[in-house]
Amino acid sequence: MKILIVNSAEEGISEFTYPIQKIFRKIDVDSDIVEYKSCLHVSFNDYDGVVISGSPQGDDIVEHHQPWFQWLKSYKKPVLGICAGHHVLGYMYGSEYLRSVEPESGIVEIEILRSDPIFNGLPTKLKANQMHNDSITLPENFIHLAKSEVCFNQVMKHPDKPHYTFQFHPEFVNHEIFLNFKRILEDFSKL
Repeated sequence: MKILIVNSAEEGISEFTYPIQKIFRKIDVDSDIVEYKSCLHVSFNDYDGVVISGSPQGDDIVEHHQPWFQWLKSYKKPVLGICAGHHVLGYMYGSEYLRSVEPESGIVEIEILRSDPIFNGLPTKLKANQMHNDSITLPENFIHLAKSEVCFNQVMKHPDKPHYTFQFHPEFVNHEIFLNFKRILEDFSKL
């Protein structure tokens, strides 16, 4: 099994990709890291799924990054978008980008609204690491999976594809989400 980790931060900023790669190593998943601008030259068929990392607070990437992520619309394999990855994917499907409306920082309680394989083994209320000034609204027809007291759209899922996005950072707390994502990858590969 092999995952592509797309660094949505600017080149040379790897603080959000290496923790993800380290978690995947621990659960026996091979991974490659690429910069977002390299996505136009990637053979996605070489990977079982994709993780799109976060980026530093204050990065205004949502509109700027859209040309490099258009492949997401036709990509059918599992995707896990984190923070900036959540924003990029949501905006692509019609989310409104909320600048400094729902900021959160530190450990925040998340309420899981709906049972889903991505949350297997986790309580319905969990502590999550937040580092965001900006957030997004829920795109039309997307499945709303979790919220916090401040941020309505903490976790969402594409209505027809195994594309999950998280406002919070499971690479710092809640590593079980990556194990659940691995199981989703395994199940998808059997289809």
